[in-house]
Order: sequence, then structure tokens, then C-alpha cells
Amino acid sequence: MADGELRDGEERTPARVLTVQVVSYAVLFGLAVVLGFAFGMDSVAALGAAILLVAVILVVFHVCWPFRAGLPDRLIGLVAGVLSVTCAVTPLASDSFFPAAGPLALDGKHLMYRLVRWAVCFAVLLIVLTIVAFGRQMAREERSHLIRALSHCVTGGAASVSVAGWCFLPDLVTIGAAAPDEGLLGAFIAVMAVFAVIAVLFAICSVPWWREADPDPALPAPWVGIGLLPVMFSGLMVFAACFVMQLLGA
Repeated sequence: MADGELRDGEERTPARVLTVQVVSYAVLFGLAVVLGFAFGMDSVAALGAAILLVAVILVVFHVCWPFRAGLPDRLIGLVAGVLSVTCAVTPLASDSFFPAAGPLALDGKHLMYRLVRWAVCFAVLLIVLTIVAFGRQMAREERSHLIRALSHCVTGGAASVSVAGWCFLPDLVTIGAAAPDEGLLGAFIAVMAVFAVIAVLFAICSVPWWREADPDPALPAPWVGIGLLPVMFSGLMVFAACFVMQLLGA
């Protein structure tokens, strides 16, 4: 198969992949800001919308899976993503890894506590994901393209775990709204500028990703999955932005 062409002869233009990213960022940030100002920065509506959008991204990514991997590999990533979201928005799973009444929680630093708690869960999930993905490949009767299959499974799973970071977007909007009053507007602008630069770099990288991808021809619209990869990994930047602003005193 020649570079730049799909199996059906369709051109692998980057426009659709980049459009997926632009639309995703616009919807995520736009809805968070609108709901935050309409119902309050700490409103259930803003958090609920963030969780809903994360769930939609997670499902669409696994439907439009951009890698050559089987259904079990996709299910591994999907389950890991659901667990990551659960750890980000509830204490149910994460209490197993992090104390429910740690020093941060007792000191009233609830957002920092939630961030650190999810970071611990994120690390645990990545370790478990790697072990399960390796075990899945070892269990295959036909182990052809073992390294490729393992890397695809782990990459998809890591993206699925990372997307849960977008659940902290309402908190980031809250921090941004309060930054001028707390004398941290410059710091917030700098943090968001770094966010934007990394998002642009992700977008640039997604172009060769799509041109060199070898998706399963039986799966629909793999370009959507490629386009969502940078958005999903950007969940880590939302987490990092909140974490840095908390360290600065927001």
C-alpha cells in the first residue's frame, strides 16, 4: 500500500484528522466555560458535561479504533479508560490506592488531593494495563506481529487512561476564573500557553501518524481515532495545568 492512500484509494489528507482535534477542543473548552459561568464553576452540570464528553470520546475512539488489533485489545483499553474515569471523579476505586483521609484532604486542599489521588491511580492502571496487554499477547495462538500488536494495545490503552484527565477541566476553568483575584493571571496564561503549544505539537505529529497508520480495514473511520489520540493524551495536560496552578497557590 502506497503512503498517502487508503485501501480503497481514498487520499489520506490530514484535514479530517486535524478537524477532529479542533472540534474536540472547542466542544470541551466551550461547554466547560459556558456551563461554568451559567451554573457556577463548581456546578454539577459542568462536571457532568465533562464526564459525558469524556465517555463519548472514549466510546468513539474504540469504535473508530485506529490500530490493527482485535476486539480483546480494544476491550482492555476501554475497561482501563472506564476505571480511570471512575478514579478521577469518585473515591470508590481510588481509595484502594490512596488514603481517603490523607493530609491534603484534611488540610482542605481537596482539588490537590483529587489530583494526587488520580495520579496514583493512573500509574497503577498503566502498570496493570501493560501486564494485561502482555498476557493477552502471550495467550494468542498465532503470535505473528507480536511487538506491533502489543504496542498498539498499550498505546490505545494509555490514551484511554489519559482521557480521564479531562474530568478536571471544570476545575481548570474555575482556577482560570479566580486567577485575576489571586494574582495568578500571568501564571495561568503561561500554563495555558504551554498547553496550546503541546496541543499544536500533538496535531503536527498526528499528520504522519495518519499517513503511516495501518488500521483494520473492517473498522469504520480510523481517521477519527487518530484525530482523537492527541485529544485523549491532552487529558494529561489538563491534569498538569491544574496541578501546577495548585502548587502556585490557586
